[in-house]
Amino acid sequence: MATTLEAVKDPETSLRDRQGVIESVEHLTIALTATGDDSTPPQLRKQLTALVKQVSSALKVGYDSQVPSETRSSVLLVMTRTTSALDMICDSRTPAELRGQLLTITGGLSSAVTGGYQTASLRGFEEQMGVAQADAAATPETSPASAAAAMPPTHRNELVRAVYEQNEKLQVFNNPESSSKDRTEAEKDMRDRSARISDKQEAAASAQGRPKDPLGKAAETCTNAIFRSSAGNELPEELKDLVPGSWRPEGVKDFWKSKEKSDILLDVLAELQNNENVHAPIKIAPLIMELAKVVPRDHLWSTIGQRASYCRSTASYLDEDYGVAVGTWLE
Repeated sequence: MATTLEAVKDPETSLRDRQGVIESVEHLTIALTATGDDSTPPQLRKQLTALVKQVSSALKVGYDSQVPSETRSSVLLVMTRTTSALDMICDSRTPAELRGQLLTITGGLSSAVTGGYQTASLRGFEEQMGVAQADAAATPETSPASAAAAMPPTHRNELVRAVYEQNEKLQVFNNPESSSKDRTEAEKDMRDRSARISDKQEAAASAQGRPKDPLGKAAETCTNAIFRSSAGNELPEELKDLVPGSWRPEGVKDFWKSKEKSDILLDVLAELQNNENVHAPIKIAPLIMELAKVVPRDHLWSTIGQRASYCRSTASYLDEDYGVAVGTWLE
């Protein structure tokens, strides 16, 4: 893990990717601690030991200079989401069936990103599975800003079951002994199941109701979720007309995060192409409108999971209070 952390110190590594590795290593540390704890059941210690090796191998793909940068970012995104489930896996209060499903999903995703079948569509499935698993495994302690932090057990179990079944199809696709026909059928099945996973994520959020946060805070949570998602790679180009003039000559390398400044402004932090870290206030309404173009409603749940409820809430505020229509987010 020390090697992993050292590797992402490279100045060419984006802040988003670097933070993803740091978070993944933090979750791996929890798993390693559990393997050395005498109170951890022997079978679980064995499973965790194997899982840590799998996850570590997957993370190496995320900083392998021989792998295209877009693929590396995708891998790190998947693994950041996936490793967040280790907290719940190691928790003695987690029901055995749920722990077993999370172990299987985490192992399956770790194997998938190192399996050599990294088509663009497959990476999309892996990313959604990682996001959904992270939603289901979130707790108030690990994810205080997310609606998933209070996900009722029934919704959580349904979501994990859906991702578990998706994982089974993913393994068929990744099995080198699978026929071309089997892979084609598995990919079609994954596409259908992907829609059902999104439906379950939206149903879980709907059952909890609209977030109570004011506009500025809801916009902050929504924006940060998109900044950290796979859609984040598109943002430097898509948001170029919104950035301050002082950023434009150098160009934005990566949008990092936002902080609530007021009900009309967010303080947006970014990394420029020269690796300089900068920040500036940007109006919420035009920013959210552009983000809604990058991630329309049909892709919100698969891209950012339960935090999509904050994007919907932001759109509602803008519609109700300012008469601003935000893309398809309220359709």
